[in-house]
Amino acid sequence: MKTRVLSVLLAASVIWASVVTYLYWQLKNNPRVVAVTIDAGKESLQNIQMGEMERMTFLRQYLERFFNYDSNNFWQSQTSLAFLMAPKLGEERIREVSRLREKVQQKNMSQIGRLISLKLLSDGSYKALLQLQITEDTQKNQLFATTQIRLNTTERSLENPWGLVVSEMKFTGTTPQEPAFPAQVFASHQNPTLLTFPCAIENIENPREQDLKIKITTLNISELQITAAKTFSGSAALIAICKDREFKFEISADGKERDLFAAFPATAGSERRRETVPAKAKKKDIYEKTIENVLGIEIDN
Repeated sequence: MKTRVLSVLLAASVIWASVVTYLYWQLKNNPRVVAVTIDAGKESLQNIQMGEMERMTFLRQYLERFFNYDSNNFWQSQTSLAFLMAPKLGEERIREVSRLREKVQQKNMSQIGRLISLKLLSDGSYKALLQLQITEDTQKNQLFATTQIRLNTTERSLENPWGLVVSEMKFTGTTPQEPAFPAQVFASHQNPTLLTFPCAIENIENPREQDLKIKITTLNISELQITAAKTFSGSAALIAICKDREFKFEISADGKERDLFAAFPATAGSERRRETVPAKAKKKDIYEKTIENVLGIEIDN
């Protein structure tokens, strides 16, 4: 009896090993079979979102390098931008920098640029609003500049790891007056929106958690990455809460322009409300929700 049982187990083991070996070779010789478990629609949407995030990262890096320089690094910093421009625009920039080189280097000047907002327009171009702090000797001036940019793709390289170039860049306006900051953000499920706040956010009041997914990173300032689901429509009123201030803003699905980035100034906030009613059961804060969203787990209260 014992011998028969061992024989049956041995035969079963041989059959199991044969089946596993056969499936392994099928998978190795035909790797396309692994794709049957992938949600093509979800993968496509994720690729689109990653592509848009890369474009936004490229634009932020490009604008930071374009608008930040001083007398000592003007030539080097500005000519290196040619790697991030289409050939024609790069040549024009080098000629312009060459013309201004001696004049800038003879002065004790610097320019600091800070991106305030970045929008995707209906024609596929991007509109950026920047705050410029220009210092010459002891004199300081502040300007707000608006520029419109178009992008093209190119081969990735050591100098340009994004594989993107600016094909067109034109200034559409400058003013010494600070524009009013709109408390309305236009979001899209294809274009994640990044918001920054001048303080460490402790929590977010989000009444549409199923439709608006939020990830947060924070240090001295906080960044919120907001992604609207396909089910999101209309608008939602959110509140970002810091230790002493809170920022009320609206996320809307309507509008031809899409907000990719917005830096909230301190003046856009108000003094934080203090609760006087008895505390209710503890709700999950934005950090716990971010962990759940990223790791796909649920944290118990």
